[in-house]
Amino acid sequence: MAQRILLVSASLSLRGTSLYTVSLARELKLRGHKIAVLSPGGILEGALEEQDVPVVRAPVHGALWHDLLYLPTLMELARDFDPELIHVQSHPLAAIGGLIGKALDVPNIVTVHTPLQRPLRRIPGTTTRAIAVSEDVRQALVTNGRFPRERITVIPNGVAASLSSLDEETPPSDELPVVGTVGRFAPGRGIETFLTAARLVLDQGAKACFLVLGEGPSERELRRLARQLELTPHVTFALPRARIADLFRPMDIFASVGESEGHGIFILSAMAQARAVICTGVGGVLSFVRDGENGLLVGRADPDALAIRIGGLLAAPEERRRLGRAALHDVREQFPLHSMVEETLTAYEQALATPAPMSNSV
Repeated sequence: MAQRILLVSASLSLRGTSLYTVSLARELKLRGHKIAVLSPGGILEGALEEQDVPVVRAPVHGALWHDLLYLPTLMELARDFDPELIHVQSHPLAAIGGLIGKALDVPNIVTVHTPLQRPLRRIPGTTTRAIAVSEDVRQALVTNGRFPRERITVIPNGVAASLSSLDEETPPSDELPVVGTVGRFAPGRGIETFLTAARLVLDQGAKACFLVLGEGPSERELRRLARQLELTPHVTFALPRARIADLFRPMDIFASVGESEGHGIFILSAMAQARAVICTGVGGVLSFVRDGENGLLVGRADPDALAIRIGGLLAAPEERRRLGRAALHDVREQFPLHSMVEETLTAYEQALATPAPMSNSV
């Protein structure tokens, strides 16, 4: 029998947690489950609408004090869907998911995408379970999050690989290669490092275009930095208008140089499109990017090293293709989307089979 699963998400902006939500919702629906996403919406809402996955508009943002103000509304909206299970898509929403689950008397699960620095908020009288996207995240969830290890399942992100990427024609020699990045415009995501490296690459005499796809609170500051670096003729800021699978299609090189990564779903997605990737060697990234074999690694906040890596790949198109082919092969073997979904369904079964605690205290 199909399960009724309510996914609870903050804004569906262009970030890894939203990409996770969209991919998971689509695949669960294809398997016959009844899915709805409780969220304030956002730019990736259209990707859910394309799959006939309803987005229940709700004022849920991840700041507990804010969400508690709207708790009666959130509970009413959730009750209208009548879920059998609630799956919270990121750890800031864990407490709200627990409160809604307790009110509806259904189990709840939270996916944790980044290593926690403080205890995870949990609701007494609930048996919340957790999905960690990497071993690093699980360890931090136990030590810093003070979450019971026995209630954590490690399920790495999965992505849909595109074999057709190998068949794409080599760009005409008169077209400039495109170096791109995708992500949220926010502190710590490395966009400043990307822009500074772009200036260095151009100063070294390399020819390229630079593409920055995303949105977020730091957009004005990043655009100002691009003007200060005199990058305006060379860099394009854009919002994604195509399908998620097409985000990486214009790029010859993908760079992701955030200061931390839980598992790096954008990096995996670029690799799944046979793109050469350059990324910061942090967190879960080290579990699947092998420097010089299926991608290139750089240190945190190091635009000089990033510029050297970009310049090297711009000068060696065959090396770009080699890295892209290796990346696609490894992602298909190690991180298929269907495996992530099947393991998630197993976690759902475990949550549904877990007896509710005897205490009714909140």
